[in-house]
Amino acid sequence: MNPLHLLACGLSAASVSAAELRPLSTDRPDTTESPRTVDAGHFQFEMEVANASHDGFSLAELNSKIGLDASTDLQVVTPFYTRVRDGGEGFGDVEIRLKRNLWGNDSGSTALAIMPFVKIPTANGDLGNDEFEGGLIVPFGFDGPSGWSCAVMAELDLVADDDGGGHHLVGVASATTSHGITENTAIFLELVSVADAGSRSAYEAYFNTGMTWAVTSTCQLDGGIRLGLTDASADFTPFLGASTKF
Repeated sequence: MNPLHLLACGLSAASVSAAELRPLSTDRPDTTESPRTVDAGHFQFEMEVANASHDGFSLAELNSKIGLDASTDLQVVTPFYTRVRDGGEGFGDVEIRLKRNLWGNDSGSTALAIMPFVKIPTANGDLGNDEFEGGLIVPFGFDGPSGWSCAVMAELDLVADDDGGGHHLVGVASATTSHGITENTAIFLELVSVADAGSRSAYEAYFNTGMTWAVTSTCQLDGGIRLGLTDASADFTPFLGASTKF
């Protein structure tokens, strides 16, 4: 029996029914990742349909997920088209991520996960640096007061130096909160900080905000803006996205 058939058999055995599905929990539209995973044996697709800034734009960046068991999912992030101002365009670097929920996947006022990832140098032309990179993401979610849902995230990445001489660390910290405004819509507010150990002048900070609309219990649309707060940050980036689970 080949490995793919074994995987398919394992997923089928672990799969939960549609009636048992957890509420849709996505890693978008904010930067802060969700600590919850996709249900075992099910697929989830999250797409940044489009975003644009002064530095360029991207179309159809897709995060494809599959639930491996009750606490783990595998993700492949595929940036189908990116265009950088005064730079390259085309297919970007693929990321492979594995999220493991440690607690709070099904119930509780808190949830924690760890998510290691690796970047594969698949980008066309000048879009990428032809280097393998990776890191670890740790998201923590908790219930806030008055119906607000909150989450914080710490991320540490190992990124290639611009001169190709080695690698250095990049740290990301974020905090987000969201609240329903109607039965099917919600608003989110977020602060993000990015510190690059390879460049003292490359500190980035963002204020992000937007809305989500639950079309059904397993389908969500979103839109919003990302506002740069430092000279090194992209000034203004509107975006649209969509997510679904089945």
